[in-house]
Amino acid sequence: MKKLLIIALLFVGCASKLNTNPDDIQVITSDIDRFWSTVDNYEGELSVALDKEYIEKGTDGLKDFTITQIINAEKLANQYLADKKYYASIRNNSLLTIETKEDIIKYFKVFKSIYPKAKFPDIYYLIGRRSSGGTVSKNGLLILIGAEVHTDFNKYVPTVIHELMHPNQAEINSSWGSSLTQAIHEGGADFIASLVLGDSIRMNDETYNYGYQHEKELWQEFEPKMHETGKVGKLEQYKWFYGGQAEGLPMMLGYFIGHQIAKSYYEKTEDKKAAVYRILNNKFSKKFLVDSGYPNF
Repeated sequence: MKKLLIIALLFVGCASKLNTNPDDIQVITSDIDRFWSTVDNYEGELSVALDKEYIEKGTDGLKDFTITQIINAEKLANQYLADKKYYASIRNNSLLTIETKEDIIKYFKVFKSIYPKAKFPDIYYLIGRRSSGGTVSKNGLLILIGAEVHTDFNKYVPTVIHELMHPNQAEINSSWGSSLTQAIHEGGADFIASLVLGDSIRMNDETYNYGYQHEKELWQEFEPKMHETGKVGKLEQYKWFYGGQAEGLPMMLGYFIGHQIAKSYYEKTEDKKAAVYRILNNKFSKKFLVDSGYPNF
């Protein structure tokens, strides 16, 4: 995801402890209030104030997130001071995040209707330091939402729904897996999210608009190295998923490719609930690609 200012949504809880009833989820926003109070009222060094008032007093979600993403208060203070104008631009949206709960629960129920095994994490909204677009910790799923989403308040919910798919998916090890595996994992999450939200609601419109216009040429570029692992595979993953795209291209085009593979599989499978199950629980990307019938343009 784009390394822009982040508002982080943290889904917390091991898979075995997640809610099975969407009505039971919590949306927790107290860290956001405390962040703004800290930067508005500090005296002396901002890093000291953020450490004492924001991180040390933070929720379990914030503490978990700090370990892997914020790292320490000094890094967060430096990011905020360097980007104060941008932080100010997303302040109002961040303070309204609790208003997303009704829609989140509504769409969680839609997901459960197509995937009865679904489990639902609690959601923590946080303020981060533009360090990541999404990561998984031992406590659960961390979602960081960059400026391309959160200058538009309407992108909170679709990003939540995309990230909801990950604790409901089979785990993969992206550090050694292929670009194809990563595409089916992330693109599969995008596709199931589109079943829940409707195809017109996405967290990354630019990626899909470009993808639909250039699908054949993207596949021709992706296919030759899609099974590579190791050093070459990591470079390919960086290119297709983590900001290494050529200048002028939208980010995360690998999500689009995986979405199209998952969509092709879903459309040719008669039992739609079985199709959803396999997309979420896929462990064999090569066979899944063959079974999908993609490419079919």
